[in-house]
Amino acid sequence: MRITLLFVIMQIAIHGTSSGQAKITSKDSIDIKTQIEGFYSWYIEIIRDHKLNKDFNPSFVKRDDGMTTLDFTKYKDGLRRYKFTEDFIQRKISDYKSCTDKLNEIPFDKFSQFTDLDDFESIDCDFGNRYEWTGGMEPKDRAELVSLKFIDKATINAQLNFVSSDRPDGTAMVTLRKHKKEWLVDNLQLK
Repeated sequence: MRITLLFVIMQIAIHGTSSGQAKITSKDSIDIKTQIEGFYSWYIEIIRDHKLNKDFNPSFVKRDDGMTTLDFTKYKDGLRRYKFTEDFIQRKISDYKSCTDKLNEIPFDKFSQFTDLDDFESIDCDFGNRYEWTGGMEPKDRAELVSLKFIDKATINAQLNFVSSDRPDGTAMVTLRKHKKEWLVDNLQLK
């Protein structure tokens, strides 16, 4: 299956999507495949190892004034490691605005006593969805890049298939933008 997929990617790189249109180079297609599948391999593995909240998700921390906030350090580091654009990272962080706004009003000592899911839901901080980046409610075994489509000289759309128990289990569309000499993930939509 991997040899077939690599063949398809190489064909896209060699032939492009239409005559007169720029082509995806073999190096770019391999780099994109490594980048995207690498992110998902890492993400799926930290879910399996029960390290998602420690190694990726934002964490609740005490501010200098004693109130509560979110620390996005590991979240941003994980996305930067796999070449996500800063704009994409900031859009994802803005999804937590309601939570951080409410946390800013809660002393950390009081927040530390929260144990029930209802406590977190009441302040819009129930973001522990382990499958946010893969979709569904079940674990995935892996993600496979199945196609690349050159949109223009600075944009490529990639399609991923998620696989569980050796059968297809969802898809994602990834938009990559050229930044200097590398392709960065600028959008990701689960289907």
